[in-house]
Amino acid sequence: MTGPQLVSYQVVLLRHTAAGRDFDEETRERIFREHLAYTLSLLAGGDQLAAGPVDDSPAEVEDICGLGVYQKDSLDEVRRLIEQDPGVRQGLYRFDLMTWRTAPGTVTPPAAAWVRG
Repeated sequence: MTGPQLVSYQVVLLRHTAAGRDFDEETRERIFREHLAYTLSLLAGGDQLAAGPVDDSPAEVEDICGLGVYQKDSLDEVRRLIEQDPGVRQGLYRFDLMTWRTAPGTVTPPAAAWVRG
């Protein structure tokens, strides 16, 4: 017996870098604002399905601070988008990227109207 065909998504775990702790508060805030603007543009443009901060990350040197969900043709396509994130480019964040599979219809992305408006 076979189950339903699973749908693939790409999941990004965004992590604070150890080096980012050495940035002064003003620099961290500026980079975060640039990161936020970039993320909102991906959501508004339909390149990213969902994104947001993460609470209660395991205690690690490079703690998880955000999560993003994509539905692209490949991990490489998502990797290219994330590598352009100002927070990643400037060293405040690094990321883990993986494929997640789930049953069809279990993920329903919201309209991006709140991002645009």
